[in-house]
Amino acid sequence: MNNAQRILMAIYFPITILILIFDNIYPKENMVLYLKYVIMVTLFLSAITIKKKFLEQKLMALSFFFLVIADFFLVFAYTMQINIDLSLFGVFGFLCAYLCLIVAYQKNFKLRKAEISIAILFVIIFIAVFCILMPYINNLVMKARILIFGAVLSYMTWTSVCTIFRNYFTKKASCIIAVSSSLMFVCDVGVAFSVFYPPFVQQTTWLTNIIWIAYIPGWTLLAVLICEKDLLY
Repeated sequence: MNNAQRILMAIYFPITILILIFDNIYPKENMVLYLKYVIMVTLFLSAITIKKKFLEQKLMALSFFFLVIADFFLVFAYTMQINIDLSLFGVFGFLCAYLCLIVAYQKNFKLRKAEISIAILFVIIFIAVFCILMPYINNLVMKARILIFGAVLSYMTWTSVCTIFRNYFTKKASCIIAVSSSLMFVCDVGVAFSVFYPPFVQQTTWLTNIIWIAYIPGWTLLAVLICEKDLLY
């Protein structure tokens, strides 16, 4: 682990704990929303200023650009007095970010037994989440959007985990990719339940904690990967 990677982990992992503390003491306060957005902006700035050795790292850095756009509409926008729902733009930002990661990770693609087994697991999870949430969503357009976003998210996570078997990225890099994307997956599934599942909509402090425990470390690990000099075999 190089010095830049140590610095990123030493800064952003403790910040995750700080966010959890503030979220529990001052839930949904503007101060906390400002802090969350600033944290992700600084992570984006770190990602784009790091010297990149490989094309894949440039694609990873590009995903941070879309991340900041997404967070503007999904986090920062809630601090402003706006009566318009801008969340669709945020979802589109994350969709673009995940597409960048799919392009970066989709190397040496080949369906092996291990990859098929993992694909079946993600299909089961995707169908289960979809079936749980759909009865509470009456808007057909919204259902279609969730279906598309969920499919892209699931595919991104699946192909990330499968980098372990493709021997394009080093084993160390593949493990970081798999953990990073899995945390993003957990985060977004948590967000879906916090928005659409009635039992979790009103009192979701514990779910918010899970979301941010997964969110910041997941993207921090991606920034750590951008610093990796031995990314490929």
